[in-house]
Amino acid sequence: MKDDRGAILITFIVFFTLAGILASTIAYLLQNVPFAIKSIRSVEQSYYLSESGLRYVLMKINEGKDYDELKNYYETEQRTIYIPQEAARSLQRKNFAGNISLRFSKADFHNRRRDMFIHSTAQVEPDTFVESKRQLNAEYNDPNDYKIDFEEEHFNQEADDTDRVWNLTDSFVAKIDEIDDKPSLKLTSDQNKSFALASLNWGKNDKLPDLRLYQFIITKVLSYKIQLKINCYPDNQEGKDFMAGLNFRVMNSKYSYNRERTAYYGVSLFRSAGRQQGNPPCWLDPDSNDCNQHLGTSFLFKGEDEKCKTHPEMCLAPKIPYIIFWVKTENNDNIELIAYCNLKTLNNSSAYIEKLKSHEWGFKDWLNLGVFLKEKEAAGQKLNEIQIGLRVSDKKDWDFPLLRFVKLDESYPGTAITLIDRTLISRDLYDATKTPPDEIGFHALYDNRIFSTFSKYKIYFWDFVLKCHGDYCHDDAERLYVQF
Repeated sequence: MKDDRGAILITFIVFFTLAGILASTIAYLLQNVPFAIKSIRSVEQSYYLSESGLRYVLMKINEGKDYDELKNYYETEQRTIYIPQEAARSLQRKNFAGNISLRFSKADFHNRRRDMFIHSTAQVEPDTFVESKRQLNAEYNDPNDYKIDFEEEHFNQEADDTDRVWNLTDSFVAKIDEIDDKPSLKLTSDQNKSFALASLNWGKNDKLPDLRLYQFIITKVLSYKIQLKINCYPDNQEGKDFMAGLNFRVMNSKYSYNRERTAYYGVSLFRSAGRQQGNPPCWLDPDSNDCNQHLGTSFLFKGEDEKCKTHPEMCLAPKIPYIIFWVKTENNDNIELIAYCNLKTLNNSSAYIEKLKSHEWGFKDWLNLGVFLKEKEAAGQKLNEIQIGLRVSDKKDWDFPLLRFVKLDESYPGTAITLIDRTLISRDLYDATKTPPDEIGFHALYDNRIFSTFSKYKIYFWDFVLKCHGDYCHDDAERLYVQF
């Protein structure tokens, strides 16, 4: 027993020591619970405060503020933000919410237009144990319909690349002419050329919206809608040959000897006075040698002539208005006709065409031509689904009556309303090492047999509009913010 003396005392000492440690630990934890909760709240508050900064900038953009104004007047460091204590009762009593810093920048890639980025940094509970800082970044692009009002300087061949909205075929110049109280565009040539192509200068003009916004970043499919009002020879279409319309998948590249070769699809208002007459325009004459290089030496529709001999119904008849869908490749000087729509066969044909004289029909003034392009991808292969609409109204929406087409090659996939072709597909617009293609444009082929300056160039353009199309378009509500 005497060897066990003091055991009870030691036991009490150990017990009270452990109890003290446990009590102090609990006290410490209880003391820091409010700080932990407050830390979580400060993290949330910093996020929402930072997002508020972004939304404030978007509000200013919607009011018309541009990049320079935003940078000069709204870029700030540590702007103090207060919130009312009792917002419903008194705006005079307020609490400190945190600090916001706004910054604006543009990323300048190689041969690529620049984009505006908004950087919003919020700081909550500064210089305290629970300080929290959150930064949100957003890339801004206008998601609304994009409309171009034509101006002569947009087509100035002498202008710097960053100032030119459109690239225009050499020898052609733009002229703004008032017709039907509309400041419309005419393209005139000083070398008696018959073909003009105007394409958007996507790769170098900062004022154009970012076309990458329309391209799905994963599969690189690019879809959009375009429309344009066209008026062909409003005074008199008799005895004239012409084509005018929209282009898409316009791809510029250079071959040897620095000769530019351009590939593109086209959707055109087409009318021929007759290919069997004595002197058709060069782009309808297979033996002509003086056409523009973009068209080669002739304008034979691939596959059409052979069928004309035995199947006249498969030919484009003279003096009849058509809408035609065609493609021009880099390796082929001639244009291949893919499908056509005879407007005279439509149930409501009188809405689009009018009788000029016996057996001769022409287009009505100011037809609004629309192209709905949706690109799809499957197993690494991309293809274009194309629908074409036509209307005569000045409506600003995209409610187009869709046309039915006859395909020259019925083995091609698609339907009469939805045409499918994979000859030209979109490029990867995210590849900063390559200049983006022009992608979208419009064209006019004139009757070069008419030598009168007054009557030669009577095709007018007005009101070009572009909008994203398909499953990958987004608006502000769906825009993702990048957090840091």
